[in-house]
Amino acid sequence: MLRKVSIYDMDGTIVDSSHRYRTVTANGIQKIDLEYWRANEYRAMDDGLLPLADQYMDELRDPSVYVIIATARVMRGPDWQFVNEILGAPDYFVSRTEGDNQSGSTLKIKGLQKFFNLKQFKPEMATFYEDNVHYLKAVCDHFGMRGVYIPSVQ
Repeated sequence: MLRKVSIYDMDGTIVDSSHRYRTVTANGIQKIDLEYWRANEYRAMDDGLLPLADQYMDELRDPSVYVIIATARVMRGPDWQFVNEILGAPDYFVSRTEGDNQSGSTLKIKGLQKFFNLKQFKPEMATFYEDNVHYLKAVCDHFGMRGVYIPSVQ
């Protein structure tokens, strides 16, 4: 019997990819340096696990918990290798497709919407773990679910 839905962001929440993350400032706004990130995607197997990854892995083994990863990453070979060999594959995965430039919050809302259209997935059963406060608020407000902010340097 399903009793809980846990939704995890990856970078800065359960995965430490800070070795390939940096920011740039454009028009006074600091944001991720996507060119640097993309140039270092091959280094995904050098990523590490953050403390919340223990809870994530425990929930993967619990048949009463449906586990979802919702990331704004474009997933490529090394990313999938890290998920499959180190992190553990979730029950469902939401990620960005190549060339998709929509905001991370919109991407995650659209990717999660079909679950909350099904009667077995109720927003009150869900908890969303996220290090981007804007994504967290947008997703939680949209679905009316509980959110947990995970402070991060990413």
